Amino acid sequence: MKLNWCKLAIMALALGVFTACSEDDEPNGEGPGTETGGGDDTTGGSGDNTGGEPVVSLGAYVLNTGNWGGNDAGIQFLDFQTGELSEDLYAAANGEGLGDLGQDLCVYGSKIYVTVSGSSKVVIMDRKCKVLKSIPVATEDGTPVEPRYMAACEGKVYFTAYDGTVSRIDTTSMAIDGKLNLIDAGAQTGYDHPEAITSANGKLYVNISGYSKGKWLAVVDAASFTKLKDIEVMLNPYTQCITAEDGYVYFVSNGNYAGSPSLTPDQYIYGTMQRLDPETDQVEQVCHATYIANAGDKMYILYSEYYLPEVARAYVRDLKTGADSEFIDMADLQSANGLAVDPASGDVYVFDAPYGAASDVHVYGADGTLKRTFEAGMSTSKMVFVTK
Repeated sequence: MKLNWCKLAIMALALGVFTACSEDDEPNGEGPGTETGGGDDTTGGSGDNTGGEPVVSLGAYVLNTGNWGGNDAGIQFLDFQTGELSEDLYAAANGEGLGDLGQDLCVYGSKIYVTVSGSSKVVIMDRKCKVLKSIPVATEDGTPVEPRYMAACEGKVYFTAYDGTVSRIDTTSMAIDGKLNLIDAGAQTGYDHPEAITSANGKLYVNISGYSKGKWLAVVDAASFTKLKDIEVMLNPYTQCITAEDGYVYFVSNGNYAGSPSLTPDQYIYGTMQRLDPETDQVEQVCHATYIANAGDKMYILYSEYYLPEVARAYVRDLKTGADSEFIDMADLQSANGLAVDPASGDVYVFDAPYGAASDVHVYGADGTLKRTFEAGMSTSKMVFVTK
């Protein structure tokens, strides 16, 4: 088994998955249907999740993060009618590449938003990936800052950045109309590097990784755009923070890389999925996890510890009963980099991204049966499904 979950600490910080943005940015926003991708509002399940017509997936946008310093990030589209994966839509529409490290992709109403971390910008596009506006991300003195993850609600798109802030984009004017500092004066060491973000119950929840030393979830009131409090959680909440179909917020803390030679077994803190009730903000530990994707009352989970390859597993957690069932054999993957669930078919897409090579995306049925594999771009990290 060639698992390589933390190739380098720096490379790990470059990659991430899943923020779904699934509401219109304007009353008559154009675009094919709605979008789900395993992220901030709800994630896809199979069959009818609307209370009316069954959900039909038209295809999915595929974000390829690219290699560190390679300026090779890109966006493709998987057409479910033809079964074909497009070439890089961004390059075709704009005559140039997206930039260095495509961190997150959000489809909201008629527009696509991408944080390009290594290039310190947020790019806003139409549904054909033609640039409408590129927003540089920098401090007041002009120092470039790395934008990270996104969430969308009530006509706004929010993104975190490594200067310790979350910024708010008005989706009609495409301008940043607010910026909130999440770092309190006199904060402890490790209270920086905000990462994944989600929205629930009128609030934003932000993972504060502290570059592996943080242990907080920042809570922001979305309406007033003010910070409410910090919630202490397990060490190193990182790239995974979603609002599932049951209304709870699920997030993963990566711990301290259990098994490291610098640690004794009694010091190990394992990667763990936690659940937060947005009504009470109470948090409970659930199970071991690295990457998660929700479908109805099921959570699909990939779990590994870099220094403890024997614990690696891919399994399904029943969120109602707490029962686990095995999903696929992790030995079939070289370097798992995330997963997503098609809200119509229930098929599970697993990203296998060996360093320095094009990614394979493996498509499994809900029962773990392999259906197909296709090659995508460099370091595939996210899929957002377009439904009607």
